[in-house]
Amino acid sequence: MKIAIIPTTGGADPFRGMEIARELGVEGVHIGAYGGALDLEHKTSAERKAILKRIQSYGLEVSALIGWGGNVDLGEEEGLRENIAWAKRLNETAVDVANGLWMAHAGICPEDTSSDRYRRFRDSLAEVAEHGRSIGATLALETGPEPPYLVRTLMEEINSPSLRVNFDPANLLLWPPIIAQRHGVPFDYDKAMRDFDPVAGLRTLIPYVVHAHAKDSVLRPDGSGEEVALGTGMTNWPALHAIFKEHGYQGFYAIERECGEDAMGDVRRAVQFLRSLD
Repeated sequence: MKIAIIPTTGGADPFRGMEIARELGVEGVHIGAYGGALDLEHKTSAERKAILKRIQSYGLEVSALIGWGGNVDLGEEEGLRENIAWAKRLNETAVDVANGLWMAHAGICPEDTSSDRYRRFRDSLAEVAEHGRSIGATLALETGPEPPYLVRTLMEEINSPSLRVNFDPANLLLWPPIIAQRHGVPFDYDKAMRDFDPVAGLRTLIPYVVHAHAKDSVLRPDGSGEEVALGTGMTNWPALHAIFKEHGYQGFYAIERECGEDAMGDVRRAVQFLRSLD
């Protein structure tokens, strides 16, 4: 098991967070590809490699770079070429710092695979993946907005080793009410639990998973839900870990804790929880 933490959790200085990672005895850090104190995207290649050398001086690897968040939607025609160009820059950034691996949300892919929006989504990811393949980079698409079967459909259609999956089980439970609201339809809890079940979702996607967010959440029948400390929610991490082990997963579990009064404290407890699974 390889564990990474986000060193800026709770607002920590990234290098102080790396000291915490070393104290915790974890193997890696999961850092942003752009913005923040490191702002890797806007550094020169030499500057990025110098930052990597400093990270390695703590005895740490970079598990993957964090890209985009909610800033990009590859299904939208407006700004599409600019976003694809940005993705190619992040490919290059990841090659210098993270063995070529970065993860991101890329918008919300529609289930209608005959739609123009789906084709834009698929073709844009294919172009980013082809660029990544040419330079040794991989984009790991983060789970959440789409049911896992649809993410697998994208993986199979694009069929590139430079397009893979960042598995975030907590997001699978958090997104269905948001999707229902955006579509203007009532939230159907039973359907959400069928289509977005984290354990079934991992079984669907495991051949493509190269990075995972160790994160937890709850979803209630009324559509309310929230992120919770790892091991206290509904994602069933013991079952997920068993699937990862069964399939010989070699990637990181990157602990992502985006809220809470003691976020870094939750990260420390999450490290203990993950180690208890082995």
